[in-house]
Amino acid sequence: MRDAESKPKSGAVVRGAGIAEEKAVLRARMLALRRSIPESLRIDMSMAIAGHVIGLPEIIDAHHIHLYLAICSSAEVDTAAIIDRLSTMGKELVVPVVMDGNLVVAAFQNGDPVVPAQFGQPEPEVVSVVDESLIDVVLIPLLAFDGTGYRLGYGKGLYDSFLHRLSVKGRRVFRIGLAFSRQMVDRVPVDQWDAGLDAVVHENGIIRFI
Repeated sequence: MRDAESKPKSGAVVRGAGIAEEKAVLRARMLALRRSIPESLRIDMSMAIAGHVIGLPEIIDAHHIHLYLAICSSAEVDTAAIIDRLSTMGKELVVPVVMDGNLVVAAFQNGDPVVPAQFGQPEPEVVSVVDESLIDVVLIPLLAFDGTGYRLGYGKGLYDSFLHRLSVKGRRVFRIGLAFSRQMVDRVPVDQWDAGLDAVVHENGIIRFI
């Protein structure tokens, strides 16, 4: 597993000058691409992704699972079906909450009321912070990913900092990106602090990087 500030896998390119611009251009292109997918197709693909997720050995063996609540306006992979199935499996769920510029985790149960937060992301109406060291698996949103396991996020660095913090604490969580297959690109621009994924789940199956 690769941690934030670790050496990228062979084939990943790390650049200094211009990397922010590269990322900005790719973000705009991939967000437009995702929003262009018809809603009915996104729903069907999200359901297929949920089916693949719940069958993963890492998910079956996990006790505490971190997953995001989808931002509808950004056309993210919808996690509602995953939440429903993991709840049925008796998993303890936690979701991201942004506090003072940091990503922390809060307890979440299926059906809990949510409110829009700082960046448009849904967050629990009542926040009950959970010890992040309990987490076994993290399901992560992304705009793009490549064949070396790097992801492009929204540019806030929240997940990179969060994953690095877990690593420093010695917590080796399994990192899964959720995406539509068309979000795969030849190369994601990489900064030295970018945290890689262990796997990506898309509508057609699972890609493992370890």
